Amino acid sequence: MANLQDQSLQGGPLPRKVADVWPGSVFYEPNAVKAIQQKVDMLAAHMQKQLSEHEAAMRNTHQVFDYLLQDMENFVECFQSAFEARHLEGKEAQLPRIRSQMDPDRSVGILQILWHAISFTTRGNTKPLALNRPGRPPVFTGRIIALNGDFLDTRSNLHAASFSELIHQEIASLYIPADPTAPAVMSMKHLSGEEIYFHQADAPRRFLLKVVEIVCGGGFFHEQ
Repeated sequence: MANLQDQSLQGGPLPRKVADVWPGSVFYEPNAVKAIQQKVDMLAAHMQKQLSEHEAAMRNTHQVFDYLLQDMENFVECFQSAFEARHLEGKEAQLPRIRSQMDPDRSVGILQILWHAISFTTRGNTKPLALNRPGRPPVFTGRIIALNGDFLDTRSNLHAASFSELIHQEIASLYIPADPTAPAVMSMKHLSGEEIYFHQADAPRRFLLKVVEIVCGGGFFHEQ
């Protein structure tokens, strides 16, 4: 090894490899180059199709998510009205804290209802990903994830967490296909991925309500 390194450093000629010594040389024969190009063309067409479906799914996902953020604001008003209707007159305690917020790039929305915090995000849609359909072709979709906790609260360490770490906080996900006429699919983690289908026009509101029902309809236990 030392002699070879010395020769290369001195600029000496390296031994010329022929097909008998280096089988890889056959890839440069005309027929082999044509076969490689055909295979590359097939792979390029496959990846281009994935990219096109991913981009279409992203457009639908961003539209659905934007509507979800708007519905979140309306939801806060409805919840506040419901609590106000139950608020005792003359009671000095303030009304419960219910609010929503979003990050500047509108990729994260947080809903706070009393002691509950729920985050919705489209982050993680960085490459074409397909929803597995047993017995049927997979469907390329975007994904809106509902997380348990405040995504923007640095104390929860969620903002700096990797996508794989965030999945551990998942409540449910909404998958948005590239075809705007195809139904959106809600998968609920606590029900072993049980699926509910929504028309994409109704998906933002129904997904939001279902997630809030899952979180606020439950409770907490004392740690033992």
